[in-house]
Amino acid sequence: MKNEHSGFAIAIDGPVGVGKSTTARLVAQLLGMTYIDTGAMYRAVALYNIQNGTDLTNTDKLEESLENIDIDLRYEVGMQRVYLNGQDVSDLVRTQEISEATSVISVNAAVREKLVAQQQKMAKSGSVVMDGRDIGSHVLPWAQLKIYLDALPEIRARRRTLDLESKGQPSDYQQILQETMIRDHRDKNRPISPLVQTPDAIYIDTADMTPQEVAEKIVSYVHL
Repeated sequence: MKNEHSGFAIAIDGPVGVGKSTTARLVAQLLGMTYIDTGAMYRAVALYNIQNGTDLTNTDKLEESLENIDIDLRYEVGMQRVYLNGQDVSDLVRTQEISEATSVISVNAAVREKLVAQQQKMAKSGSVVMDGRDIGSHVLPWAQLKIYLDALPEIRARRRTLDLESKGQPSDYQQILQETMIRDHRDKNRPISPLVQTPDAIYIDTADMTPQEVAEKIVSYVHL
């Protein structure tokens, strides 16, 4: 698709726990581009609805909640922070509970429509690195570089377990593995913007690579 935008866009897609956000952030830093954490935006919607006791399977209630949600991604001291209705929720949106809730609400058509429109607006000017599950296929189909990151569920679950433990949060490898496989199935089979590797995306297996190595590999494909 012809790129009618002024900047250079890198779309990074892949399943849960593959390290998309960390890698995308590093790529943006290496290239001096703007990183847009789309997953954090969906997490913020999930957090709002969890806090307000919404039945996440109630489509009408989820759609109604969008009228009361304002999400802002800000850069502070070189780090991207997530603000929900003016409150910094960067840490609150990273819990396992919110991860599971996000997987549920992200299949809602109204939620996706609102956030995709906001994400596309962010990418209209300047150069961006954006990660998610449908960036290359739906959000930024015009991106000049598309990457698909992958790793076995067992590897991703182990990484998630270690990450939670490092933050002092409860973690159970078997439970996280089961949740990872459930989310994989849900993401790949959802009717709206399922997780796919587009034909023009470069596949990278991250199993034996550090985030820095993955980022440097992606940067090697960039020809600005």
